[in-house]
Amino acid sequence: MHINFNGREIELSFGLRTLTEIDKDLGLEIEGANLGEGLEMLVPKLQSGNIIGLSKIIKAATAHDKRAPKTYEDLEHVLDDIAENQGFEKFGQQVIEELGKRPMTRSLVPEGMKKEKKEKTVPSKG
Repeated sequence: MHINFNGREIELSFGLRTLTEIDKDLGLEIEGANLGEGLEMLVPKLQSGNIIGLSKIIKAATAHDKRAPKTYEDLEHVLDDIAENQGFEKFGQQVIEELGKRPMTRSLVPEGMKKEKKEKTVPSKG
């Protein structure tokens, strides 16, 4: 899965580094202490197309690329492109599908949301 930034495609990576950043960035902060737990908020933010959540996810998932979006202005350009070309909720659904494919992130996606490869059966007329 990729995003477009400055005329080039950047792959979204959902490895341990990304998940750690997402857990911290989307986590709870109480009296100056970050308690993490942001991974539990990941799928709901993706489902709803939450712009702030999406910007943090994009930033974390592209941090491996030296020319990735880093500033708010950079992220605004990426989000504008997503909004114009597919919409936030559709983009979020694509990220959820990607998470469901990977062994390390599969457990984050509720069973009912995993893209299943079931064959469509035609009901018998009988």
